[in-house]
Amino acid sequence: MNLERLTVRSANCSLLLLLVCASTQLAAAEGRTRAAVFNDGKQEFEENCIACHGRDGTGKGELGVKLVKPPKDLTAIAKANGGEFPFWRVFDIVAGDTDVPGHETFHMPLYSQRMRSQEAAGLPPAHVRVLELTHYLESIQHE
Repeated sequence: MNLERLTVRSANCSLLLLLVCASTQLAAAEGRTRAAVFNDGKQEFEENCIACHGRDGTGKGELGVKLVKPPKDLTAIAKANGGEFPFWRVFDIVAGDTDVPGHETFHMPLYSQRMRSQEAAGLPPAHVRVLELTHYLESIQHE
């Protein structure tokens, strides 16, 4: 009887140890995945947004001063929305699915169209790139 209890306890401890190890590995993998999304979004920002919105996203890029309507401060999106970042609204704007004054093709090219055309060249699908960029924009919000 004691040997049976010892075996069950040993099995339970082994299972617990296995679950802790698996949980730790999953958390580490999730951290790497989030970092990859953030880095890819930052790269999209650097390639497509800096010229007008500036390196820091505040709307002070070199080309921004030449526009009729100055670029928005992308670091203040959450502040302008009661402290909440409107993730899917921003996604729709970046994807070109929602019209916003100042985002007419002449002022702000629809990068999602360019992204779709680049899919054939082996780049990730446009919706993935827009999603990564939206996550990056969420990460640069100032309070």
